Amino acid sequence: MDVAVQWVHTYWTSRSRGGPGAVRRSALPEAFPLPDAAPPFVHTVSMDEPSFTPRSSVASGLPPDDQVELTEADGVLKVLVVRPYPSWTRPAAVHLRPRHTLRWQINHRFANEDNWFYRLDTLNVLFGKTSAEVFLHPPTRRIDERSKLYW
Repeated sequence: MDVAVQWVHTYWTSRSRGGPGAVRRSALPEAFPLPDAAPPFVHTVSMDEPSFTPRSSVASGLPPDDQVELTEADGVLKVLVVRPYPSWTRPAAVHLRPRHTLRWQINHRFANEDNWFYRLDTLNVLFGKTSAEVFLHPPTRRIDERSKLYW
């Protein structure tokens, strides 16, 4: 299957929720150049405060089914992000034709005894032949599941 998947995970705490921290975080990239790898592969990029320096890794194969469901049939790739909790307002699966891209964004809020933690997940998917710069261009399809994260 000719599929390139890129996960971009951004982590932060309440220290960078507002003001200069939020401005800096909002300027972080949603996508990065792809590594030189044979599809299918998963390229993961993580950034966290305070420096938000990107760290990346590459794994051959497809992402686990408990993260993303990818199904190819009749020359079309069906993509669905798996959420850890049910939601009544979930978007339907996205169908990609060859050489089409998808950017799907979801944010999360977590708590421990002392603080709130936040994460933005950006899934970039390419169906078809890869090029290093493909995700640096506007995607063919975009799904935005980001919601207001209070606190």
